[in-house]
Amino acid sequence: MRLYEHGSEWRRWDLHVHTPDSVLETQFKGDWDGYISAIEQSDSGIAVIGITDYCSISGYEKVVGYRQNGRMKNIETIIPNIEFRITPNTEKYKGINIHILVNPESTHHITEIKNALSRLVIDHHAQNYACTEDQLMSYGRTLHPESAHSDRTSLREGINNFKPSYDVLKKWYNGEKWLKENSIVVAANGSKDGISGLKDGGFSGLKKDIYQFIDMVFSATPSDISHFTGQGAKSRADIIADLGRLVPCVHGSDAHGIDKLFEPDHKRYCWIKADPTFNGLKQVVFEPDRAFIGELSPETKTEYQTIKQVRYIDNSGTNKFSKKWIPLNKDLNTIIGGKSSGKSMLLYHIAKTINPSEVSARVELSKSSTYSDIPNLDFEVEWSNNEVSKLSDSDDQAKAITYIPQLYINQLADKDGREDLNELISKTLLQNEQYKDFVNGLENRVRAVNSSINDKINTRFLLISEYQKLINELNEIGNDKSVKNEIVALEGRAKEIREKSKWTEDQEKHYAYLVHRRQCVIRAKDRLTYIQLGLQRFTENIDNRQDQWIDTIRGQLHQDSGLIAQSTVLKGLLDSMQQDLVASFTSTKGKANQKLESIPDRLTALNDKLEGIERELKPLEEDVKDKAALEQLNKQLKVEREKLARINVKLKELVAITKKGEECIKKLNEQFSSLINLYKSHCTKVSEHQMDDDIKIEAKVVVDASKFDSFVSCYHKAGPIRAVVNDVQDENGDYHFDIDTHAAFVEKTANTIKSSQSPTLRKNQSLKDAYKFLYADYLGIDFLVTYKNDSIVHMSPGKRGLVLLSLMLELSNSTHPILIDQPEDNLDNRTIYSELKDFVRKCKSKRQIIMVTHNANLVVAADAECVVVADQRGQSGTAGTYQFEYLGGSLEHSLKSDDNYDYQSLDELGIRQHVCHILEGGISAFKEREKKYNFL
Repeated sequence: MRLYEHGSEWRRWDLHVHTPDSVLETQFKGDWDGYISAIEQSDSGIAVIGITDYCSISGYEKVVGYRQNGRMKNIETIIPNIEFRITPNTEKYKGINIHILVNPESTHHITEIKNALSRLVIDHHAQNYACTEDQLMSYGRTLHPESAHSDRTSLREGINNFKPSYDVLKKWYNGEKWLKENSIVVAANGSKDGISGLKDGGFSGLKKDIYQFIDMVFSATPSDISHFTGQGAKSRADIIADLGRLVPCVHGSDAHGIDKLFEPDHKRYCWIKADPTFNGLKQVVFEPDRAFIGELSPETKTEYQTIKQVRYIDNSGTNKFSKKWIPLNKDLNTIIGGKSSGKSMLLYHIAKTINPSEVSARVELSKSSTYSDIPNLDFEVEWSNNEVSKLSDSDDQAKAITYIPQLYINQLADKDGREDLNELISKTLLQNEQYKDFVNGLENRVRAVNSSINDKINTRFLLISEYQKLINELNEIGNDKSVKNEIVALEGRAKEIREKSKWTEDQEKHYAYLVHRRQCVIRAKDRLTYIQLGLQRFTENIDNRQDQWIDTIRGQLHQDSGLIAQSTVLKGLLDSMQQDLVASFTSTKGKANQKLESIPDRLTALNDKLEGIERELKPLEEDVKDKAALEQLNKQLKVEREKLARINVKLKELVAITKKGEECIKKLNEQFSSLINLYKSHCTKVSEHQMDDDIKIEAKVVVDASKFDSFVSCYHKAGPIRAVVNDVQDENGDYHFDIDTHAAFVEKTANTIKSSQSPTLRKNQSLKDAYKFLYADYLGIDFLVTYKNDSIVHMSPGKRGLVLLSLMLELSNSTHPILIDQPEDNLDNRTIYSELKDFVRKCKSKRQIIMVTHNANLVVAADAECVVVADQRGQSGTAGTYQFEYLGGSLEHSLKSDDNYDYQSLDELGIRQHVCHILEGGISAFKEREKKYNFL
């Protein structure tokens, strides 16, 4: 049997092709040369053909003759396909089509097939007719004597009516030992001439029996494929319970003419992932997922992310390694071999050649072997797109891989702390682009909120400084209440003086009116002066901080964009924005200055009004008898009123600052709550990314106690600070945080430390420092992993390792290769068979796996597409041999069926025999799988 070193690969097969010898519905017109040439000239890429004849292999024999003469070299394998029609008939009055596909690699298969067919008979009027050409012609002549003039006509009539019952065919087939061991049975499923055409009422038991009897179904109908592979209304478990196993669906063109060759309806091509051999076809019986119906190949892995082949470049002259390429498959590759046979060494060199830094980091943690002491050695990795990575090249050419050396999982699983687990889960989750985009956006928002919190704290303490400055200025001016009382007293004494002058009632009213007007004008002047001072500070702030604001915005946008500083696109956008901002600042400052410019004129107008009022008051006051005393009182009143006006301006400023402070504190607490909610949204997002029903990943927001303790350390710990934080700290000094109430706790604590009950700060620590530590981002995400509702922290190291490995395999959205060394360590065989192999099977569908293993279930049950056998023969190679040798191929490759595993070179045994010889439980693994599919 030929060895296909890349292992099982997707190829097009057409298992249902008729020949010019097919006597029913043929359109080939006996043109054998045209038929063979059409096959040779086809550009379909067909690798295997099932040459089909009714009740015989006559067409197959002729094709074999052409092959022996060097024809049809573009076809890898020709399989004889014998088509029968059996009873009972379908509702369309057609016999059910049953096909027997026979192994063409058996030495005497043509003779054995004919012998078996000669023993399949039907009874007609007490006469038995066998399924041979002569007997079929005799049967045809008996049924239609008028056809006796033509052997072909008689043969057609005989074949057309040779319809043994299902029971007869089944009994015959089960009694043919050689045929049963060297063939598979396939039945059509269409309603016209397939099993589904039987009436459900009377034949439901028979239908189920036929489905259990056959190995495959000839059908390209999507609903059939979904049903028989357990992806439809019934689950895989339901189908297995019903039929004993999943049933693969294959298809063919059913070509009866040259124009139909290899062209089934709707381009429903049959793709099979196997060696193009009969053993490869049998592999589909064991692994129905290896068959696919569709126009395009199901192979979707990108060429630049799969390894085509690898090799050693040995310049030592000691025949340590051959320079022969070691081919690999795009799916699951398993490296097997005895102890010290070079398995892990090969995996290490593949990984080291692709990504040295990844290997170094993983090897350091796992403390595994480095194989770096082999002199004069180079290594090459050729990718499927023909790029070549070389070990001797610099690290600049590194490509992405995931390398899991031996004991790496153990090291992770044995750690008590959460740091490594959190890092692993985080890195794995981040390989999902949707999740990564979310986290990147979230981190930007967290940075913005933290920046806002810092600004709010700075603003708050700036306001406190301004507030204290105003208080000091007020103290210098005087007390608001005292000044008002003094004004009242002075006005009372002035009134007494006026009353002694015996003013008329009209004079008193006019005087009161003028005094009121004077007060209104003074208040208007106070308001304008307050606005004038505010606008002056507004414009000065723009002048002083404009550049700082712009630099901050530019820096944040640059950071959030992820673009390099030299990016011309980024620079252009930022420069344009800066111009717009400068223009906006200039425009805003101009509008403020316009308002400022109008204020002096308005103040002048108010002063003029005030002078006019004073002029009107003067004649009235001149009538006062004690004029000198009144003048003195007026001077005192003017001073006190001006003082009160200044106090009023300062008080307004204090009210404004107080409101700003209250708003600042409110927004500060809102921003801190927002920060916590951002982290909570991260936890919600994590819950959306689950791998299956068994493994669940959750996340919770946690407080880093050591970072929070920086706040407590601002105070003398033996002092009242313990009372302040007693809600989150126990008597032993250990912290216990509740993230749902933490924002309220921080707000309460902030109010306490600014009050008179505040604990004493340490030397060189300020209240502002305490605030910054209290409102700092000491939050984080803690990942929680459960497997079948069992927390990972309570699992055994082996089970924990299984979960960690499954996380790396299944949750990852990456498509680059993953290289694993002995993932089965610490796991029992039952766990490997029932769980780990399923993880591997799922993972290989989206990324190439290269795995060193000693476990047969990770080779057979996980359905490895390529098995690389490693071997070491002595300490140094001899002429023509090498110390380390490698041979790769598919599981279906088999050369010997006995138990003699003595060999001089690896290629003396088939891959199947190497698996049985090297791996503990290898034979059992194959038998378990074949038993599972009722093949034994």
